[in-house]
Amino acid sequence: LPGHAARAYPLVNVSEDANALYVTALAPGLDPTALQLTVQDNRLTIAGEKQRVAAEIQPEAFHRSERAAGKFVRTVTLPIEVDHEQVQADYKNGLLVVTLPKAEKAKPKQIAVSVEG
Repeated sequence: LPGHAARAYPLVNVSEDANALYVTALAPGLDPTALQLTVQDNRLTIAGEKQRVAAEIQPEAFHRSERAAGKFVRTVTLPIEVDHEQVQADYKNGLLVVTLPKAEKAKPKQIAVSVEG
């Protein structure tokens, strides 16, 4: 639509617990082996290509086409430092879940309080 920016693809949620960040991307219909994920300078980049639904159907035969196809790149800024060596990614039922363990210096530290007597 004129005046509206294209929606970023894939749509993502970013959450965390005490040990890791989790980026969950809604990416149905992708070939997970063709996805390229990189982590650099507290940024996660997800790149790939979303294929057309039916390659044998000519574009002029569609009455409506709302599912975009083509190459995409999505970069998500991570709120904390992560351990680049321990990143894992899983794809199931159209969801890409990237687990990014927190770097040791980014984890909260418990500090004991000494009581003088």
